[in-house]
Amino acid sequence: MKNYLFFFCCFFLLAVAAQKRDDLYLYDRFQPVKEENIFNTPNYYNWGGSIIKDKIGKYHLFYSRWKKEYGFLGWLTHSEIAHATAKKPTGPWRYKETVLKGRGEEFWDAITAHNPKIKYFEGKYYLYYISTHLGGKTYTEQDLIETAKTGYSHANWKVLRPNQRTGVVVSNSLNGSWTRQDKPLIEPSGPITTLTVNPAIDRGKDGKYYLIVKGDKPNETRFIRNQAVAMSDNPASGFIIQDKPVIDYLDTEDMSIWYDKNRDRFYGVFHAHNFIGLVTSKNGFDWEKATEYVLKLKEIEKKDGSIIEPDRMERPFVYHENGEPILLMVAVKKGDESYSVFIPIEKKEDPKPNKRQLAWQEAELGVVFHYDLHVFDGKKYGQGNNRIDPVDDYQIFNPTKLDTDQWVKAAKDAGANFAIITATHETGFALFQSDVNPYSVKALKWRDGKGDVVADFVASCRKYGIKPGIYLGIRWNSFMGVHDFKVNGEGEFREQRQKWYNKMVEGMVKEICTNYGELFEIWFDGGADHPKNGAPDVLPIVRKYQPNCLFYHNGQLAEARWGGSESGTVGYPNWSTFPYRATGAGESARRNIAKDNFKLLKHGDKNGQYWVPTMADAPLRGYNGRHEWFWEPGDEAHIFPLENLMEMYYKSVGRNSTLIMGLTPNPDGLLPESDVQRLKEWGDEINRRFLEPIATTSGEGNTIELKLGAPTTINHVIIQEDIQFGERIRKYELEVKVNGKWIVISKGESVGHKRIEKFDNIKVSRIRLKVLASDKKPKVKNFSVYSVE
Repeated sequence: MKNYLFFFCCFFLLAVAAQKRDDLYLYDRFQPVKEENIFNTPNYYNWGGSIIKDKIGKYHLFYSRWKKEYGFLGWLTHSEIAHATAKKPTGPWRYKETVLKGRGEEFWDAITAHNPKIKYFEGKYYLYYISTHLGGKTYTEQDLIETAKTGYSHANWKVLRPNQRTGVVVSNSLNGSWTRQDKPLIEPSGPITTLTVNPAIDRGKDGKYYLIVKGDKPNETRFIRNQAVAMSDNPASGFIIQDKPVIDYLDTEDMSIWYDKNRDRFYGVFHAHNFIGLVTSKNGFDWEKATEYVLKLKEIEKKDGSIIEPDRMERPFVYHENGEPILLMVAVKKGDESYSVFIPIEKKEDPKPNKRQLAWQEAELGVVFHYDLHVFDGKKYGQGNNRIDPVDDYQIFNPTKLDTDQWVKAAKDAGANFAIITATHETGFALFQSDVNPYSVKALKWRDGKGDVVADFVASCRKYGIKPGIYLGIRWNSFMGVHDFKVNGEGEFREQRQKWYNKMVEGMVKEICTNYGELFEIWFDGGADHPKNGAPDVLPIVRKYQPNCLFYHNGQLAEARWGGSESGTVGYPNWSTFPYRATGAGESARRNIAKDNFKLLKHGDKNGQYWVPTMADAPLRGYNGRHEWFWEPGDEAHIFPLENLMEMYYKSVGRNSTLIMGLTPNPDGLLPESDVQRLKEWGDEINRRFLEPIATTSGEGNTIELKLGAPTTINHVIIQEDIQFGERIRKYELEVKVNGKWIVISKGESVGHKRIEKFDNIKVSRIRLKVLASDKKPKVKNFSVYSVE
């Protein structure tokens, strides 16, 4: 029995270890910086560095610096490694001493000491750094100054750069003394040539040391860098470079790595052209994009609301304790100043919305305009056929009276705060000017191929104060033979076409994200799948170019979730929290998500660790047996009556969901007048009921009371939590005071962004919200009462 238990435990532990995933999400956890988080030394350029904590809890920073009198390029000729200390890893920091300089003409590290990484391995401190020499050439201090001020064209520069190498000094104490080595730690070979610089090192679970250094890519006339990984049993010697580069298809400059014991994998943070990025590896050799490949854009928010927009932002370093990231350190150059910035990383606690989700939930009501080629063919739309049968003649697209102002004004009249357009749908036809997709409005006779429905739509949104969003259907493309993300065909023929399709999609996403200004939401219908499954890699593109845009969704991330039906309603209770960051879609969802008719999507999970709020959606023309997202002739009788639309509103917005109503312009390019009229009636009715409360209040704690003065007839209550702190209310009651006694008129569970309670008329003088169960102190930003006739 004991042996059986032993083997069971071993199997269980192996199974758990095998399930450890790349689920490190930091993008929304970077906090604004205060002055104490910026470390600047007068008369010096500060650059790069790394942090370590000593045994008594003090923090030590080892960083590069050189005198400003030599100019910024003096890093190659005059850099030294300095030591600063602090009580907190975020600062403020105080310079303590200079610990390492170039040591003279005859040594490999004659000229400088630069780009340090401090580590603690097996009872000793290891300070990794880079340096260079002039190959035995006699030189003076004036020669070095002249080299620094002349820069890249100076003859000495062309000797100093290829002589750069990585080395290490060792000490029993962070206060030294430091023992140098006579030779560099590693010479270039394999995937790098010329030099070995910018060391990044950590120890894996196998006890071996993994060192990443940068060099030039072999057999290249252009200036292209590669990263190489070397391994050793000793942190100070014996490193052997592996033949395979870390990543040779991405710019991963200035990498800094750490081994995450909690996730049983390595992470590497780096800087690229306009962002700080993240890569990961399970074994230290095979590296790939992390789920959050785009970790942070190259700007820094300050506590006072201002933004630092650096000229350069490099040398990223993540300081962590027990695998939990504490801060991101970066080197910043701004004008003639160069300093270190320590960006705090918020501790992961209770789930709460990021700024995009918060804006999306506060918007409450939006619309999506469905428009595609088959609107013009005079036939009934059939989704199954539409996904596999190309439209016979795409020149049928000819909206001669196109008026996106009319579309958007109708949405505005309904009370919508955002609008989305199907830039592409299942035919694959693109409604915008695309340089990468030949199947687009560019190919039309309409407007001589110069029309752009998306551009017109976005301009109309800006005109009417509506936030614009884009819907991209990439899962199906009947024109190009794509079904469920996969291009048809076999063997190499299919593989090459798949690569082309993926590249085209990524190009379209970049066009959408860069050509139309700031977007509110990007919606990949049916999701965009996971790039590991061979799908286009779209998340990094949206993160790079649309940082304020809600991402919905792919196999890596869903910042909102489908509400489980296209009825315009969600279930109750409806929690914004969810057990997964990504949901899948429809039939492709995880098995337990699809279970019981998508119960999990409809209700969420009050104990879920991720914030994934609900979207309720329905087509306006979905009444009385029809369910049409696209215009069809003779469908006016299937426009939802006003009472049905109000019922949707109560069971979506009133249940902590964002409601998106599907609208469809006709072949002329106009929203049918019957639709326009119904939308106006809907918006007017919402305002009639809820624009002016009888009384309102807010507060914190388990009881919030509203005094109405004289007895007043009420029949509606709106409750709103301040969800920037998460969902805290777990169970509540509404009580009213009638004839001097408190009586319960309603009970509920989830509140979230908005809960609308509807009940029979009752005349009261006071009403109160009693929270019976909560997670932390309830924060209610709105408690209002209404009387609706």
